[in-house]
Amino acid sequence: MKMKRRIVLWAVGCLLGGAVRAQHQQIFNGYLREAGDQAEMFVGKAERGYPPTLYYAHPYWLFDEFFPGQVKYNGVVYQNVPLRFDAYLQQLVVNTPVKRSKVCVPMHLVESFTLGGTEYARRNGEFVAILFDSPRMELVEQVHIIRKEEPVEKGQIMYDFKREVKYFVLRGGKTHEVNKLKTVLKLYPRIKGELGRFAKQRSLNFKEHRQSSLIQLVKHADELLSQSVK
Repeated sequence: MKMKRRIVLWAVGCLLGGAVRAQHQQIFNGYLREAGDQAEMFVGKAERGYPPTLYYAHPYWLFDEFFPGQVKYNGVVYQNVPLRFDAYLQQLVVNTPVKRSKVCVPMHLVESFTLGGTEYARRNGEFVAILFDSPRMELVEQVHIIRKEEPVEKGQIMYDFKREVKYFVLRGGKTHEVNKLKTVLKLYPRIKGELGRFAKQRSLNFKEHRQSSLIQLVKHADELLSQSVK
């Protein structure tokens, strides 16, 4: 009698286990249908995030919200992927198609991504924003974020993020930091007079509008150099 009971319980267990597996398979198949060709990217760990009860600010490059972007992943380009980039962890985060979870993409397979019309690619071992590029040079933006502890009350600590932004010109296999007119002119001694006049005519302001001023000046330097080659 006991043996028969064990057999019945085993059979019921198998049936229930099979039903659970079938249900999980249906969910997974539905997930794959939702993800489509992008399913390969959604295999990383879930993002832990930064709860507002512990953090004053977020460490994402632009916004903590998800925006549609383009990702070149493992040699394939994926369009309209909801994403954001954690500059503190150098981690690309995507939203699953059904918007149930936030997934960290395996970064060793991410070649580049585009967000807000700007391309982000790996240079010197970390991701930077490509502000201008040509066969002769690139202007990139680098963001370093440091997490700081700030005691609030006894036994309670809040965290804040210190954001440091730098700009570099990549030219001839070398990296040059630029932050004002003088540093750019130093890179182009043959055309520094023309660049100086251009900056004055355009009223470039490297304190209040550093990024846009650097883009305009480096782009003009590239134009001048391309004309001299012809």
